[in-house]
Amino acid sequence: MKWTIQFKMVVLFSAIVFIGFAALLILSSKVAEENMYREVHEDIVQSKKNLDIALNQYFLIHNKRMSKDTLEAGSRELAEQIGSAVGGTITVYRPDASLYSAANSGVNVVKRTDMPDVEQAMQSKIAYTTVVDQGQVTASLSFPIQSGQQVIGIVQLEKDYTDLYKRNLRFQNTIKLFAAAIFVFIFIASIFISRKITQPIRVLTKRSAEVAQGSLHADIQITTKDEIGELASSFTIMIDRVREQIDVIERERDEVKQVQARSKVFFDNVTHELKTPLTTILGYAQILRDNGFTDQAFFDKGMNYIIKESRRLNTMVADILEVSVSSAVIQAYRFERIEVSDIIREACEDMSIKAGKYNIGIHYELEEGLYLHGDRDKLKEVFLNVLDNSVKYSDVNSIIEVQSSREGDSIDIVIRDQGEGIGAEALQYVFEPFYQDKGINRTEKGSAGLGLSIVKNIVERHGGTVEMKSIIHEGTQVHIRLPGERNA
Repeated sequence: MKWTIQFKMVVLFSAIVFIGFAALLILSSKVAEENMYREVHEDIVQSKKNLDIALNQYFLIHNKRMSKDTLEAGSRELAEQIGSAVGGTITVYRPDASLYSAANSGVNVVKRTDMPDVEQAMQSKIAYTTVVDQGQVTASLSFPIQSGQQVIGIVQLEKDYTDLYKRNLRFQNTIKLFAAAIFVFIFIASIFISRKITQPIRVLTKRSAEVAQGSLHADIQITTKDEIGELASSFTIMIDRVREQIDVIERERDEVKQVQARSKVFFDNVTHELKTPLTTILGYAQILRDNGFTDQAFFDKGMNYIIKESRRLNTMVADILEVSVSSAVIQAYRFERIEVSDIIREACEDMSIKAGKYNIGIHYELEEGLYLHGDRDKLKEVFLNVLDNSVKYSDVNSIIEVQSSREGDSIDIVIRDQGEGIGAEALQYVFEPFYQDKGINRTEKGSAGLGLSIVKNIVERHGGTVEMKSIIHEGTQVHIRLPGERNA
């Protein structure tokens, strides 16, 4: 059986209140009873004083001397007169506890030695007893009548205190009813209060179950300013952290899938690119071995193909190694304070000879004083690769424009060419290794599609970005942004 926190709180609180009220009722009952007996005692004491006065007055008024004979003769009259004076029933006994009136009536004499107060009076003592029987309360006071040192009789006063007892009983019943009403009220209030207190706990329990089932979008609306509110806040933060970590894991998973996909494409491209020249070399080598040197023209043609394809294969392997090295984290970069415009100028002058073969001009506008922290040789390789691509894919008799400038804390380098351009779909993959747009007519052959991948790796290692924009039949623009030295 599952006991909820609310049930435990209600039971515990009710038990504490019940025990408290029970103890209070017992104490109040005892106090009320003691008060009743105290009132009886005080009334009995006052009645004893009144009896003494009434008894003396009786003998004085009737001019009688207090003796056994007088008591024997007027016991009934005496009992009636002093009984009416004190408001009770008076009985006069002989010293041996027998009734005075019994001897004169001729009935058997019965001695009331069974009553404790009468027995005490026989020993010249004043005593009273209180008897509670079936809702009736009676007090009996007995004291000796003495003449000199001799006991000549016993006077017994019986008074009914039933009204006092019932009044005390009604008071106790009222207290019990009031206590029961308060207990019921507290019990109902404890249910509502415990429900209010445990409501956030039930919400947290429900949300925890949802999280356990995989739902990380549980909304916890708990605004209490106590420990439960702090727990709810911590729980919400924990869910957010878990959700963030899962998002990170999912992104990394997707990235791993993309890397695996790119690795497969890379492997397929490497296999294809290496297989093509090897097939050509192997084919011409086998023909030359089989035919020998009988056909000089074919021999020269075959050797030229072998040499050409070997060089292309060597270049391709070198490019693959360059991509591998440039993307490796452990590659050593020699970072130093360098001026970018000088490097761009050198790269433009180096490429101007190659561009001149196709009557392509390289015009540059470079802002001076563009300093940054970087590897001079690696950055020059970047500019040479971009310019080399611009020369390869530019139209004959066109212009390549190169600009450098400062934009805030960054250095912007823009290289524009005038060529066939690249399609929007191809622009998404131009920085992937071995990617080649099949729709472009190359001026030069032998490219393995690794240059822009190398450019991207080097620029990112310098904390920069590289972007490419292109319009078909108009040309392509490469935008490189590098973090520059902050102006003082």
